Amino acid sequence: MSDRFPLRPDETWHAEMRARYGDAVPALEHMRFRRGLQTLVADFFEQFHDREYQRLVAVHSIVTRNAGFVVLDARGHFGLPYGEYGAVDALLSTTQERLSEACEHCGAVGEIVAKTGLEALLDDPDAALGDRLLCNECYEKWRHRDD
Repeated sequence: MSDRFPLRPDETWHAEMRARYGDAVPALEHMRFRRGLQTLVADFFEQFHDREYQRLVAVHSIVTRNAGFVVLDARGHFGLPYGEYGAVDALLSTTQERLSEACEHCGAVGEIVAKTGLEALLDDPDAALGDRLLCNECYEKWRHRDD
C-alpha cells in the first residue's frame, strides 16, 4: 500500500508553479510537505508574486518537520529596505502559521495528530513513519485506510 499523501508535493503541480512564478518557487527537493497543503502554498506564491516580494526575499524551502510544524525558509536579499521588511515578514509569518495549523491531507483546520509508528512497517515496509496533523474527517479516512 502506498501513501496517497507522501511528504512531497505533486510533480505536475510543482512544474505548474515553477512555470507561473519562476525561480520564486524552490526546487522540488526543497519542498517537503503533504499534498493537502498545496492550495495554501499556491495562495502564498500568488500573493508573493503579486506583491513582487521575490525582488526582496528568496524562498529556499518549505518543509514539514513534524505534525503541526512547517518551516518556511526565506531569506532577505542584501539591502532589503527596512520599510518593506514588515510587510514581507507578515506574509511569511501568516503563511507559516496557516501551514502549521492545516490538515496535511486536505488543507482544512487540523485537529488531530495521527502517529505512524514502527509497527506500521510490519504491514508495509515502505510505510512513511512519523506524525501528521489531520482534520477529523481525514483522520477517520486515514485510520481506516486498510479496511
